[in-house]
Amino acid sequence: MANKFGKLRDIFPPEKASLRSARSKPGVVFDPSKCTGCGLCESVCASGGSNSEGMRAPRVHIMRGDVPGTSFAILCQHCLDPQCLKACPNGAISKDRDGVVRMNKKLCVNCGMCIAACPEAAPFRDSQGQVNKCDLCGGSPACVAACPNGALTYAQGSRKLWIAPLRWLCQLINFLLLVIFLVGSVCSLNAITFDLACPFGVLQNVFSTKAIVLATVVSALLLMLFSFIFGRAFCGWICPFGFILDLVDKIIPHQLFRMPRFLRNRVNKYGVAIGGLAAAGAAGTQAFCTVCPIGTVCRSYGMNTVMAGAETAIVPALAALNLGEKRSWCRYFCPVGATLGLAAKIGLVRIEIGAPRCKKFSCMRCADACPMGIIPKEQLVQGLSPSINMAECISCLRCVSACPHHAASIRFIWQKKKTKPGKIPSDCQSSKGDAS
Repeated sequence: MANKFGKLRDIFPPEKASLRSARSKPGVVFDPSKCTGCGLCESVCASGGSNSEGMRAPRVHIMRGDVPGTSFAILCQHCLDPQCLKACPNGAISKDRDGVVRMNKKLCVNCGMCIAACPEAAPFRDSQGQVNKCDLCGGSPACVAACPNGALTYAQGSRKLWIAPLRWLCQLINFLLLVIFLVGSVCSLNAITFDLACPFGVLQNVFSTKAIVLATVVSALLLMLFSFIFGRAFCGWICPFGFILDLVDKIIPHQLFRMPRFLRNRVNKYGVAIGGLAAAGAAGTQAFCTVCPIGTVCRSYGMNTVMAGAETAIVPALAALNLGEKRSWCRYFCPVGATLGLAAKIGLVRIEIGAPRCKKFSCMRCADACPMGIIPKEQLVQGLSPSINMAECISCLRCVSACPHHAASIRFIWQKKKTKPGKIPSDCQSSKGDAS
């Protein structure tokens, strides 16, 4: 039996899956708000689809809800990381360079492992016991053309490739300005007649001197106002130490170690902030500024003393935390980010994940791209549209850039949400459960 199986594999070798190296992310995007449950997509698919294969079991199934907008289309999402491919014991499922997940019926033994592994229950067993799935009709899905209300849309999956170069250019320019050209540091920046002060540095100054200087408070409020309007864009687009962390992440791999659980707590940065203010009050000086990596980077240019060299040692020490997780310092310890996050929390700008075009579990590129780790994959897998905590978001727009279907977007607080955080309708969930 083993010899026969070996010969079968030689005659029909399974195709190698390129997974995340696929050049595009094609798929059919379903908008439940436009679906009337007419079933025309099922009928067209059952008649052979665009390939005119003749009558067959439809590859798309509509689970109908009693309330408008609660019907749900079940079809293959051609996932970025297909679970069905991993589960297939015979190598019958492959993902090609065009991003389409295909099933080789010559190798399929109809075991149903792909059905069990798929979160969408997209592979299905027909009345003859055969396992089948959607193959996008070779790039021209008939169900999309047949849908009278546009509830199904075929998307090739294009990314906003201009965001990353713009961010890197902005970070580089600000790094050169803050470190080399402008006088002072981020703690107290003076450019011609423009004063800008670090809000946390000003708070330390108030605690250390027991006095409030109106001019410094106003210069600190400018940066807080910037965060109120644009979120923590300072952290994602301007901060010179953040630029170094992003470079480290590109050059050196992360996840080489894991910090203890008590250190991986986002509340820690508020504890560091409180401790820094207490130390400033006790010492009578801005204690944290002496070890702040942001100020240290800004003061590093032209340093030639032993004391200056010792001060800059804090930069590689804290950058090494990136070997565990991306932006570990920003996530768990930075009091400056904590201070700016207070304004961003109630700010005008929001990042929205999970618009009607979101493919959720089948893609999750936004969660992979987020350097702050604030987009939970487990919620996307469950069909949730996660609400982003803007106090933790550094407004880097990596999620917007990475999303191939433009489901991650920026909106102002007064604009209507494209989707409501929460699970898919209960009627659809129960229907999905029956289908699987």
